[in-house]
Amino acid sequence: MYKALFFDVDDTLLNFEQCSREALGKTFRHFSMDYDDTVYELFRSIDQRLWLQQKQGELTVQDVINLRFQELFKQLQLGCSHIPLQTMFQERLAEEFFTEPHAAESLGYLSARYQLFVTSNGILKTQLKRLELAGLLPYFTDVFVSDHIGHEKPSVRFFEECLQRSRLKPSEVLLIGDSLEADMVGAQTSKMDSCWYNPKHRNTDSDVEIDYIISDLLQLKDILQ
Repeated sequence: MYKALFFDVDDTLLNFEQCSREALGKTFRHFSMDYDDTVYELFRSIDQRLWLQQKQGELTVQDVINLRFQELFKQLQLGCSHIPLQTMFQERLAEEFFTEPHAAESLGYLSARYQLFVTSNGILKTQLKRLELAGLLPYFTDVFVSDHIGHEKPSVRFFEECLQRSRLKPSEVLLIGDSLEADMVGAQTSKMDSCWYNPKHRNTDSDVEIDYIISDLLQLKDILQ
């Protein structure tokens, strides 16, 4: 039934928590600043809140990138400029590529049967480098990232542009992602089928329509037989 699969990146193919934890630690240590798990947990809390605001249309992706270190420094009561750390974190993040379980195995199987595309909010240069380092980039026909597309998930215009560039109809695509607000909502409003990657077995009372729910990427083989 499907000709192509649209994949989110962070927390779908790459483990953002592990990647960001490593990048943040390397950044703080580079500047000889105190760093421990408490700092990361604070960063993660701020980051998650800002990304939720982005998915609700209150912030842009660039706003999230600009604000998270500003807020982190404010809560840590650091008097120095956050800009050098913000810049280095983005550079370090591009070098981190911890994958989700069975990501490569699943993509190898699926790429022989479908066209695969990345559909991600973020910075194209960063996502390309991470996917390349992880050995996942060769499985994809093309990579669509918000700063290059000109629109952000869950906007219908983001997915319309992805469909136009891939020359696909909504009915020909299954979208796989971890975010209810960005991926599942985006798929529903764009009239694409959706698969929620939910390895932590989170509960949801959301009204968003979801066609499939998986906890392991290997389960895509069963769905797409």
